[in-house]
Amino acid sequence: MKPSNYKAILSSENQPRRREAVKGIPMRKSSTDLFAIPEVTEVNRLPMHGAGIPYQSPEVAFSRNYSSSEFYIPLDGKWKFELYHAPEKIPAEVLTADYDDSAWRNIDVPSNWTLQNTFDKPVYTNVKMPFPNNPPFVPEENPSGIYRTTFTIPENWNSRRTILHIGGAESYIEVYLNGTFIGMGKDTRLPSEFELTPHLVSGCNSLICKVIRWSDSSYIEDQDQWWMAGIYRSVYLYSTKKVWLADVWANGDWEEKTQLGILDIHVQIAFDLPYWEEKLGPSEDYKICYHLFDKKKNKIAELNSEISWSFRLSGYTANMKTTVSNISPWSSESPDLYTLVTTLSDVAGNQLDCRSHRIGFRNIRIEGSNLLVNGKRVMIRGVNRHEHDPETGKTLSMERMLEDIRLLKQFNFNAVRTSHYPNDHRWYDLCDEYGIYLVDEANFEAHANYMTTCRNPRWKQAIISRAERMVLRDRSHASIISWSLGNESGNGENHTAAAEMVRKLDSTRFVFHEGELKCGWGQGSGDKQSGGPHEINAFYNPMYTKLSELKEFSNNPFSTRPAIMSEYAHAMGNSSGSLSDYWELFYSAKSIQGGFIWDWIDQGLLQYDQNGKPFYAYGGDFGEKIHDFNFCCNGMIAADRTPHPAMYEFRYLTQPVKVTSYGEPFGFCLKNRRDFTDLADLAGTWSVEVNGKTVRSGELTGIENIQPGETMDFTLPLNDLKRLENEEIFINFDFVLAENTAWANAGTLLAHEQIELTRHVPAEPVTVTEKINIKRSLKKSGNIWHLLCGDTGFVISEDGSVKELRQNEKTVLPEAFNPNFFRAGTDNDGVRGWTGQENKPLGKWLAAGLDQIKPELCSIFADAENFTLTCKYACKGTTDTLYFIQQITARQDGTFAFSQEYHIPESFPSMPRIGVLAMTTPGFGDFEYFGRGPWENYIDRCASAQVGLYRSTVRENFTSGYVIPQENGNRTGVRFLSLQSGDARIEITSNKHFEFGASHYTPHDLFGAFHPHELTERPETVLTLDLIQRGLGTGSCGPQTLEKYEINEKFYQFCFFIKISERKNDDTANDISL
Repeated sequence: MKPSNYKAILSSENQPRRREAVKGIPMRKSSTDLFAIPEVTEVNRLPMHGAGIPYQSPEVAFSRNYSSSEFYIPLDGKWKFELYHAPEKIPAEVLTADYDDSAWRNIDVPSNWTLQNTFDKPVYTNVKMPFPNNPPFVPEENPSGIYRTTFTIPENWNSRRTILHIGGAESYIEVYLNGTFIGMGKDTRLPSEFELTPHLVSGCNSLICKVIRWSDSSYIEDQDQWWMAGIYRSVYLYSTKKVWLADVWANGDWEEKTQLGILDIHVQIAFDLPYWEEKLGPSEDYKICYHLFDKKKNKIAELNSEISWSFRLSGYTANMKTTVSNISPWSSESPDLYTLVTTLSDVAGNQLDCRSHRIGFRNIRIEGSNLLVNGKRVMIRGVNRHEHDPETGKTLSMERMLEDIRLLKQFNFNAVRTSHYPNDHRWYDLCDEYGIYLVDEANFEAHANYMTTCRNPRWKQAIISRAERMVLRDRSHASIISWSLGNESGNGENHTAAAEMVRKLDSTRFVFHEGELKCGWGQGSGDKQSGGPHEINAFYNPMYTKLSELKEFSNNPFSTRPAIMSEYAHAMGNSSGSLSDYWELFYSAKSIQGGFIWDWIDQGLLQYDQNGKPFYAYGGDFGEKIHDFNFCCNGMIAADRTPHPAMYEFRYLTQPVKVTSYGEPFGFCLKNRRDFTDLADLAGTWSVEVNGKTVRSGELTGIENIQPGETMDFTLPLNDLKRLENEEIFINFDFVLAENTAWANAGTLLAHEQIELTRHVPAEPVTVTEKINIKRSLKKSGNIWHLLCGDTGFVISEDGSVKELRQNEKTVLPEAFNPNFFRAGTDNDGVRGWTGQENKPLGKWLAAGLDQIKPELCSIFADAENFTLTCKYACKGTTDTLYFIQQITARQDGTFAFSQEYHIPESFPSMPRIGVLAMTTPGFGDFEYFGRGPWENYIDRCASAQVGLYRSTVRENFTSGYVIPQENGNRTGVRFLSLQSGDARIEITSNKHFEFGASHYTPHDLFGAFHPHELTERPETVLTLDLIQRGLGTGSCGPQTLEKYEINEKFYQFCFFIKISERKNDDTANDISL
C-alpha cells in the first residue's frame, strides 16, 4: 500500500540532489517503494502506548508477569527464514499462507540475521553511511528477509481483538497474515503493533514478516554502532476486549514541603465499534478503578472515574489527580516504587480490561542553573549506553541487562543516556527498580547528513514521530528525568517541531538537545555556549569539551541552565585519562552537574579464527569495504562485560563516602556524598600499613547516622605508631555493603580512601648491624667489559649496549636496560587503522622515528677505581638525535646503580616515555612491587590506585580486554619492584618514584598486532622501567592529554638500583585479582 500522494512526493522537485556513488556499490536512482519514502513512516500501525498487556484480574496484574496473563501468546523461538539479496528478488508466493517453507532454514526470533550465518554480515561505521550517501535512496543490493511462523488463537480470544507486537525490526518491516498485507512500520528501535483480528482464521494462522535491511530510515539511524538487520526484539500476541484501555499514563510527583505524593493519571479507552457508533460515541458508560499498592502489597489509595459518550472530544481520555500521604519518594539512591492497577469495567461491573504499572513519586525541576530531583541538586554520574551483546548483537537478554544494571550500581553510576535510541522496554523497568536516572533518547541521528535532514521537510514527520512514540511508550517511568531529541543531527525546524510535541505530551520533564548547543567536532558551525535561554534545550550539554572551556563556563554568572555533559572522557582502549581532573571541577563548580561518559561497552562481536581462537571483531573484520575500524570499541567495560581499569577510577571518584585528614595528626573527617540516604547500608573499616604491611586495623562506628551531605569528625588511637626512616605509613579506609542487595552481595566495595601518615610519625634511624663489603671489579676482555659485584655481573659489548646480567655465570637478563622511548600507541595516541592521524601523538612519534631508535655508542669511560662505566649514546631518529648517557656503578652493598641522563632535541615531539627496557630469561613470571595498584594505572588515571604491596604474574598483568593490543599494564608511584623465577629474585629500587610494566610482549609486538589473539606470547619477561610515561588523555575523540601529563621537558635524569638475590615470598603482599 502506498500513500495517495506518493507520486507528488516522488516528483523531481522533491528529489534530493544526487551525490556521486561510491565505486562498486550500485544505488537505486529512484523509488516508488515505501521503504524509500521518508514521508511514510507507517501503514496501519496502531498508536503507541505505554508498555503493558491486559490481565484477567487485578491480582494477576499486580505481578506484571506477561506469562501469567491469559491474553498473551509469545511468538519467540524458531521461525522459518529465507534471505534474499534485494526486495525485488522475493517471489510473491512466499507471502502466501499455503507456501511450502519446509526446506527453509530455521532462525531464532529475536536475533540479528547478520549474526546467524547468512551471506549478510554486520557493518560498523561511526559517521559515514555504509553505502553511497544519497538520501533517501538505498543500495540495489539490499538484503531482505522473509520470516514465517504459525499460531492458533485460543477459544477465549474468539470474541476479542488480537494484536501483534513486534518489539523491534531493523530497519523496515511489513506484516502479512494468511496472505493478506496487514501493515508496515519504520523506526528500528521502537515496537510496532498491528491488529490481526479481521484476517484471522479458525485453526492455524500463517504469519509472515518481510524485513528489509536498508531503508530511508537508515539515513536517520546513523548512530556509531553496528548496522544489523532482522527482528531483534521479542514478538508476541495479546488480546483485548472490544472496549479496552488504549493507554494508561501515570505520573508520580512529590512535594518537598508537604512530603505528599501527587498521583496524576491519564487513561484513554478505545472502542471497536461500527462507523456510525464510533462517531456518536458508546451507548453506555464505563467505570475505571485505580488501586495503588506499596511494595508490601498494601493498598494505599483507591480512585474511581467514569467515561461516557461525552468524552469523545477529549479522545475518551479521563484524568484523575490525587494526593497520597506517607509516600517514600523515588531516587537513584532509594528507588521506592508503587504498583498502580487500573481496571476498566462496564456499568454492570463486568471487567473489560486490567493493566498494571509501577509508579515512582519524584519531583524534577530546574532552579537557576541547577537540576533538582526532589529538591536536591544531584550530580549526574552517567554513561552513554548502546544496547550490545557480543554474541547476539542488538538482542539483549534479561540476564545481560541485569548484568549491566549491577555493574552500574557497583561502580557508583547513577545515570544512563540511552544512546542513541529508545531501549528495550524491560531496561526502563530495571532502571525504575534499581535506581538509575535516564535521559531517554529518540531514535534520530544523521551524522553523515548533519544539519540537512533536521531541516528537510521530507523527514519532518519521521523525526516528530520518533520523539512522539518514545514519549508515549515511556512517560510513566520514574527513572526518566529528561527527553533527548536524538544525537549529532544538527539543529533545525524538525527538531523544534519534535520538541513541541514532546512538551505537549509531557510537561513534567525537560528537553535535552545537544545539537542546539555547540556544533563542534566536525559537526558544522554555530556555538551557543552562553548561559542564556534556548528555544529547545533546557541544558548546557557539550560534547568532549576541554577542561579550560568548562572552567570558563563554570565562572559564568549569567548561566541559567544546568551544565551536564552529553559525552566526555572517550573511553576507547586504554583511556579515560584526566577523569580525576573532570571530577575535581564537577565537585568544585556550582554550575556543573557531571555528565555521561562515552561509552558503556566495547561493541566487539565474538568471532573465532581458523584455529578456533576467540577474538572480538570490529569494523572491517567481516570483509566490509566501508567501515570505521575499532571506533566501536570505546567502553568502560569490555564486550564480555569485564570492567576495564578505568571503571575503578570512576568508582573512586564518584564514591558515596569521602575521607580527609584534618587538624590533629590522626584526626579525620568523613563526608556522606549522597543526596537522599544515610550510610547505614555500609560497613567501614580502617587499616594502617607500614611499607605495605598491615600493622593496625579496626572498624569505624557511627557512620550509619551520617545524613546526606553531612560530615563526621573522628580520631583514631595511633599516637604510638612507629616507623623507620626509610618506611612509609598509610591509613586505608574501606566501605563495603553491610548486607546483600539486589545488585551486589555483602562485602562489595563501594568506596575506599588512602591517606599518608608518614609525616605524622617520627622516624627512627635504621641501624646497620654489619658493614657489607662485596668484592667488585671492572675488567675488559677483548672488546667486552665485565662489571662484577660479587657473583653478579653485567656484560657490556663494544658498542656500549648492556648485553646481559649474569649471576654465577647464569644469564638472568639477556638484554638489560637499553633506552626505550616508544610505546605501542593507545587509541588516544592515534587510531591505528585510520588515515589522517599524522598530527596525533602516535603519528608524530612515528614521523620522528621513535619506534626505530637504536642507540649508537659515542664514547665510553671506565672508572676502575669507583667500579663505574659511563657510556654516551646517540639515539638517532629520522629527523634529529637524542643523547642518552648511562653510568653503571657496582656498589659495595651488592647493588648496581644506574644513573641516566636524557637530552632530548627541541625538534622532537612530546615523548611517549622516558625510560629503559630489559628482557629476562624465561621463567621470571612472578612479580611483587610497592607502589600504586592493584589495577593498571597511569599518571592521569591513578587517583583510585592506592600505594600498597602487591604481587601478581606477568601473564595476569596483560590487560587483554583492549580489542587492539596497545600499551597496557603500567604501574606508577613505584618504590620497589622484584621479579622472581625459581630461586632467583631481581630487585629494583630508585631514589624517586618510578613506573614499570611487565609483559610477555615487547612494545613492537603489541604495535604489530590488530587483535590480541594474533600475539605470540614470549617465554621471556619484557620489563619497562620509566621515570615517567605520558598520560592517557581522551584524544581518540576529545581533548588530548593535558599538558601537565605530557613529557615536554628536554632534559631528564633517572637513577635506579638493581640487585640479584634469593627468591622470597612476602605473604603480606596483596594478590592482584579484580
